[in-house]
Amino acid sequence: MKKSTIEYYKKAVRLAEGASGAISKAKADYEHGCEVAKGAYEADLLGEKGYQDRLRELKTERDAQIENSLSWILTVVDEYDAEMAELGKLDGNMVDSGTMALLNSGINLSHADYQELANRHKDNAVMTRILRERYNANRPQEKGTGITIVQFGQSPADRSEVFSKFVRTVYHACESGARPALSGSGRLKTVTDYYNFIAQGSLADMQPYGDESFDNLDKDFPVETENGRVENAGNKSSDFSSADFNFGFTPIR
Repeated sequence: MKKSTIEYYKKAVRLAEGASGAISKAKADYEHGCEVAKGAYEADLLGEKGYQDRLRELKTERDAQIENSLSWILTVVDEYDAEMAELGKLDGNMVDSGTMALLNSGINLSHADYQELANRHKDNAVMTRILRERYNANRPQEKGTGITIVQFGQSPADRSEVFSKFVRTVYHACESGARPALSGSGRLKTVTDYYNFIAQGSLADMQPYGDESFDNLDKDFPVETENGRVENAGNKSSDFSSADFNFGFTPIR
């Protein structure tokens, strides 16, 4: 990967931070413009029509600035999707001859055998696909009452879906200016704390690629409440409901 998974998440948070600032400025400029227009109207410098036209003009400018600011957040999704698409390409050079020799040898592989091979090739999209298809077509029959589920890792497409969901959630949080509470811990200190909270929760569903590590998420994405307490999102839930989002500029994605 050109960038680590953590770097992509951090970039999304930075873009959301920038958008939050731009949105706040756009709203403040709109309120100021409305006050100026009202003053001109009350001083008879603007007629009724001129006043209403100016209010509509200010609203259009504000909405365009907000939408433009939000759109930048989505660019990181396209960047990440492109990299995952590259990782997921069918490439014969990624086929491991030793593993294929085992699969074609006629040996009866157990669940544990398939799991060992899946672990060995967890970041190889081609071998992961071959192993999953072979396993599903020749599922081992073993004695006992338990059912073994072989984990084949996370495909590039699955990683894209997890990341896209994260960015969409951050987008809507930015759009709404969300700064919710964590259950039993109080209100979050800043909107960035909420973006970091979302990042921690999303990374719980994202498997590390290669030698990546997600062991320092509290440091990479710190979350702090207004009482100054640093929180670990892994054991917390947000009191903020997705139903509270303002979907005025919801992207089609």
